[in-house]
Amino acid sequence: MSAEFPVPQPYRAQTQREFVALLRQLKECSGLTYRQMEIRAERLGFRLARSTVASVLSRNTLPRQELVQAIVHACGQDPLPWLQARRRLSAAGHKPDAESSDAPAQPRQLPTQISDPIGRERELMYLTTLLLECRRSGGVPIVSGPPGSGKSMLAVAAARKAVSHFPDGQLYVDLKGSTPGALPLSPIDIAGRLLSGMGVDGAQVPATVDEAAALLRTVTTGRRVLVLLDGAVAAAQVRCLVPLGPGAVVFVTSRAGLTSLDGSHHLSLTNLSPIQAVALMEQLLGIDRVRAEPAAVRRLAKMCGYLPLALRVAAARLTVRRDLPVGAFVERLADQRQRLDELRIDDLDVRASLEISYRQLIIGDQPDRCALRAFLLIGASPQPELEVAKAATLLEMSTAEVDRAMERLVDAGLVESIGPGRYRMNNLVWLLAQEHARAEQSVSTPGPAAKLP
Repeated sequence: MSAEFPVPQPYRAQTQREFVALLRQLKECSGLTYRQMEIRAERLGFRLARSTVASVLSRNTLPRQELVQAIVHACGQDPLPWLQARRRLSAAGHKPDAESSDAPAQPRQLPTQISDPIGRERELMYLTTLLLECRRSGGVPIVSGPPGSGKSMLAVAAARKAVSHFPDGQLYVDLKGSTPGALPLSPIDIAGRLLSGMGVDGAQVPATVDEAAALLRTVTTGRRVLVLLDGAVAAAQVRCLVPLGPGAVVFVTSRAGLTSLDGSHHLSLTNLSPIQAVALMEQLLGIDRVRAEPAAVRRLAKMCGYLPLALRVAAARLTVRRDLPVGAFVERLADQRQRLDELRIDDLDVRASLEISYRQLIIGDQPDRCALRAFLLIGASPQPELEVAKAATLLEMSTAEVDRAMERLVDAGLVESIGPGRYRMNNLVWLLAQEHARAEQSVSTPGPAAKLP
């Protein structure tokens, strides 16, 4: 101990809270990290996991006697005065101060949601059931799908339906993997937010992600907690955080499949069917307005690629302009080069949402660069489709390389497989690909773009 920092005296503690505060001071005065305390305790014959120390020091109730002994020994001090002080406080029946009660935090962080997603009734029932099964037997539910397919809305709806089965709390973190203009959260940032939600003081959050994840498992073990991690950009962003302790369930939404996560259960979304898209427009615009122009609404849904986000933006635009016929708005969307401009209102922007996946290809590694070339090739083609054999010749790549590139695009939600060696883009994604293909001088356009539906 440094002379600059006198050793805390346990006899000064008059409450459990003060006792634990003195233990924290002892740890700080020792200058030891949690890892160093773990190693020193082990050398002295004590088992003292670093996550246990962090958890104990974040609370306000008396630690077990053996933990006090191990912590004080690890800090190089005589544990006898500390054990005597602990027995005194325990015998006196002191409890934590009322304003800092050690009652476990019961967070209620799920976003509010007015209604269930239209057209996702089966998926909602499946996911709600899956959450309950994972609570009983473990596992990590994952909802994946293309940009704008309604992953977040479905996940929140399922979480809210299952909330009564997770009475110890519900945590929510937007991972920023699908947020335009935002950098994805790092694993340590995610862990810090989850620990904060569980009542761990920020000063007690470990500096390394492995230690923070271990503490997170400690504080969730045996507690029926539901955690929604929304918008993961890749498996590496959440791998060390799942699964949590027994009794807790964490589930993830992502554009990517995240198939490499251990214990994962996957629900992959596609775009809506034409019937589902019209039903969504009935909910958003009102049945009377939809039935007044049924053909225009069906054409609008097709132009929006049956993408929930695009349909919601279109409905919001039409709601603002009650005097604007649906058919007139459809005519605006008929201009292919202006369609993405029209599908934007306030912070809802179809182009910006799709652009995130494209930008991730630009900053990626060699497989992503191959996928980027394939993406631009489709944008320069007269149809939103690609055959691997033809693409291999045009790109001067092997068919195996093109296959891997296309699978990367599938994983990013930018294309879908429509058969062996054949892939297709949603028409809105194709418009984005055309924009970038025109801007790329290295890609030669084989002909004029075909007219979109």
